[in-house]
Amino acid sequence: MQLLKENDPRLRVVSTEWDFIVDGDPEPIVLLLGKIMMENNALGLSSPQCGTAKRIFVMGNADKFKVCINPQILYGFDTCRDVEGCLSFPNLWLTVNRYKEVLVRYWTMKGQMVEEKLQGLEARVFQHELDHLDGILFDTKVGPASLDWAKQKRKKKLRHSFD
Repeated sequence: MQLLKENDPRLRVVSTEWDFIVDGDPEPIVLLLGKIMMENNALGLSSPQCGTAKRIFVMGNADKFKVCINPQILYGFDTCRDVEGCLSFPNLWLTVNRYKEVLVRYWTMKGQMVEEKLQGLEARVFQHELDHLDGILFDTKVGPASLDWAKQKRKKKLRHSFD
């Protein structure tokens, strides 16, 4: 598994559900996702970002690590705009509108269903990673002018880092 970058068409493919009977134990994928996420100091990582179009993502950190299989949002509450980044879009920061709170459902690695309410950053990360499973990238969540401005800012910052 390797991290796919922003222009890879596989990032825009809708993932298929994980079938515990057909697909087996998700642990090998989960361990790789967790390793890549931690090595990159990220808050979340989806399997499509690593070339596997299955509905699995991981989120959190070493203290609070969450595996979400076949996740869904049951309900969203209020919205707010905030800055997000994405491992598949290095050094690109976009202001994205998302729910402040979400009621979610997902399955654990052991196939147990979980329903819980997430708030704040945890809710934002869940929504960002779920979008990846649906082939939706955060660059589609902003207008063309905002995206162009952010890309120019990234380009300028990268140029200055080589000076």
